[in-house]
Amino acid sequence: MHDAMISLLDIILTLALLASLGGLFWCLRRPLSRPAPQLLQPTDSLDPAEQPLFFAVAAAVDVGMIVVDQHRQLRFVSQAAMQMLGVHEPILYLGLITILRDHQADALVGDVLTDGEPREMTMRPISSGRTLRLNASALNGAGALLIIRDVTQLSMLERSRRDLVANVSHELRTPLASLKLLVETVQSDPPPDVAHRMLEQMAQEIDSVTQLVDELHDLAQIESGRVSLKLAPLPIGPVIERALERIRPQADRKGLTLGAEIPHIEQAVLMDPNRVGQVLLNLLHNAVKFTAEGGNVQIRVRLIGEDAGQVGPWLLVSVCDSGVGIPASDLPRIFERFYKVDRARTRHAGGTGLGLAIAKHLIEGHGGRLWAESVEGRGSTFSFTLPVA
Repeated sequence: MHDAMISLLDIILTLALLASLGGLFWCLRRPLSRPAPQLLQPTDSLDPAEQPLFFAVAAAVDVGMIVVDQHRQLRFVSQAAMQMLGVHEPILYLGLITILRDHQADALVGDVLTDGEPREMTMRPISSGRTLRLNASALNGAGALLIIRDVTQLSMLERSRRDLVANVSHELRTPLASLKLLVETVQSDPPPDVAHRMLEQMAQEIDSVTQLVDELHDLAQIESGRVSLKLAPLPIGPVIERALERIRPQADRKGLTLGAEIPHIEQAVLMDPNRVGQVLLNLLHNAVKFTAEGGNVQIRVRLIGEDAGQVGPWLLVSVCDSGVGIPASDLPRIFERFYKVDRARTRHAGGTGLGLAIAKHLIEGHGGRLWAESVEGRGSTFSFTLPVA
């Protein structure tokens, strides 16, 4: 009986031990508990406050930057973009069209948001009057980034280049066509008197081409700053007298009255006499060319105390004629390169249309200014100022 009780006690102890080992095994197999992860609050990827690096880049580059969301609402507009678009205070979360004011540009951004393909276009806002290049790129389904570049200066330079090529081609076409015809005439072995007349006309056409090339070279040198003026305090009288003597033969052939009104002025002016003489000769040549027979051309000189708001004293030199005059619509453009008033009327008057452009650059290089006043049919007055030394 005693032995049976001992055996039963051994069985109970064994079962208790096995149960303890099973609990320990289960604890070892159970993964360690970890704290529940905290969910991060969602952030707005287009919020400028969350993008300090973007702010720094937008302020550093010289292009305008605009960010819009999927609904084409403004989320960021850089200061450069506001200046280019002529906007003072853009209101965020409004439509892109409120700042661009261009339906084509707004539609282009819409296409970029739809298919994700980058696009670009040129726009000319009326408010700013500039030429802008717009590049739009998608932002991984979150919106679009617009890059705006001001290409106004490049557009003006490109237009000037095209105009220059067109004008040079036009000015060269006429003398070259005449030369070709004259050469063909001489090659046909004409009578000696005809051949001699043809050779004289060929020399005149060659002189015209040479004048054009020389004036183009002078203008290029002046505009690039490679022409240095040799300024010195000198009296204006001798320069005017030399210019009058050089133009007098042309004036005499047309029976024009040529003269100068130079009061006794003791002050010298700071000038390059050769360049000022070139300007005077150009103005006198135009006055003689566009004044009918029996007319008059005069040079007037006087001292003034102020010129366009700049305190002097200044020396004012005016070349006045009683010629055909200049229409009011053409007056603002006469100093442009190759510009000619009524090409049909001046076709036989000669000239390249570069003389006034060169004269304006030379006078401005002296610190003065050159302008024109005219009444059509009653003559013109070209005036320039030089600083008194």
